[in-house]
Amino acid sequence: MRTINFKKKIHGPVFSIVTPFKKNGNIDFISLFKVLKFYYLNNVRIFYLMTYNSRLGLLSDEEVLKLNIRISNFLKKNYKDTIFIGATKFEGSANETLKRIKQLSKFRIDICSIIFGEKFYNEKQVYAHFKYINDNTTMPLLLHLQMMMNGHGVKPPVVDYSINLTNKICSLKNFVAIKEDAKNHQFTVKLIKKIKNKVIIIRAGGGMSAWKNYKLLGCQSWLVGMELIDPKIAFDFVKALKNKNKNFLNNLENKIEKPFFKEVSKYGWHIFIKSCFEICNLMKRDERLPLKKLDKTDHQKVEKYLVKLRYLCKKHLGYEYFKKI
Repeated sequence: MRTINFKKKIHGPVFSIVTPFKKNGNIDFISLFKVLKFYYLNNVRIFYLMTYNSRLGLLSDEEVLKLNIRISNFLKKNYKDTIFIGATKFEGSANETLKRIKQLSKFRIDICSIIFGEKFYNEKQVYAHFKYINDNTTMPLLLHLQMMMNGHGVKPPVVDYSINLTNKICSLKNFVAIKEDAKNHQFTVKLIKKIKNKVIIIRAGGGMSAWKNYKLLGCQSWLVGMELIDPKIAFDFVKALKNKNKNFLNNLENKIEKPFFKEVSKYGWHIFIKSCFEICNLMKRDERLPLKKLDKTDHQKVEKYLVKLRYLCKKHLGYEYFKKI
């Protein structure tokens, strides 16, 4: 395992890895490596195998392990200056999670993302789970913050992590990062202030426009959205932020990114972005049930939208992003 100063290495855009499938349902590793190469050649250095974007819930334990290993080996062989955040499946006991982490620790996986997959009954239960894993591995860990199902059978049906619980977990010695995806702005602000000196915060949700505000509070990174289909826009955004290019930033937020998320909401994130990948010649949009790819009619609507999006980018940002490769 490499010794890395993650605070220095992880900043700016973090790219989740979308798992491509063949028509027969098998993982399409050729397309996967094509996307990784495309990302690297467009300045991406931080790769994240993430529970939902990477379709880990649709894969077997063996497939998740294989996916981690194949990505790790590909990056190690070809692109040594990258950071790879791997992940385990979230089902199973703490011991099962620990077993999976120990398997991954044999390979060049820099951080392992873990998630609490059981119903919530009390905070002691959640903390005990993560502490047990922390105390029995030396692997750097990322806390994937995700709403938990309420085990008490009363409203609300889901329970958020509290500031106190999150802070306690992030204080454990092997936790180096957190993927933060709260839907509550005030919670996010308070959490960033509380844990920013303990772990790297990767903000998910709201895209570039949201991150530029959280960055001022100490949030180092964001999980990309539309940038998955054209990384250049992420790095042009970072440049505009550094140069205080208000015209670019305002147009990106109001003319491009917010309308993009509105369009996504018509179909759903995972299947929409897969259609975008196919249109841009990155991978096919095939899925495994229970996920189902967009039908031909909806796919054509997405294709028309991308034509419009390219035009709007050229008009408002001065560059035609999201072109086919």
